[in-house]
Amino acid sequence: MKVKFFIGVFFVAAISGGVVIISGGRLSLFIDVPTLLVILVIPAAIAFASWPVKDIGRAFSAPFDADAGRGELEKSRLFFESLRQWILAAALLGTMVGLVSILAFADAKNLDKLGRNLAVMLLCLTNSLFLFLILPLPFEALAKRRLAELN
Repeated sequence: MKVKFFIGVFFVAAISGGVVIISGGRLSLFIDVPTLLVILVIPAAIAFASWPVKDIGRAFSAPFDADAGRGELEKSRLFFESLRQWILAAALLGTMVGLVSILAFADAKNLDKLGRNLAVMLLCLTNSLFLFLILPLPFEALAKRRLAELN
């Protein structure tokens, strides 16, 4: 089951990257340090502030463990449901920071800053959606399916 799961996640990433390339873009355009800080570090900080490290690790492993009980699978489902909310909140924060920065530099002298902040704004949304597709959504779905099998 683990291999099948990661093959599915790989295909999501490959198709997403393929769409960027086919549309004439470059994958490097989607790798942006401010965006990655917002999308990855803020949700990770919230996770570590609100969940024990052991429980975070178990949230990732329980859906693959044939011996995982209902409680462990429920915690895993809850963790990934929460992770989706944290990623979304971080994406909205990054989007609003980009928008405020755009408005602060909205004049003809700062066109380079306008484009850069617009990119941060849109990349926060784009990269958070990509992260949704490869991390919390598949793990949460797997935990839910395993819970349904216990019934």
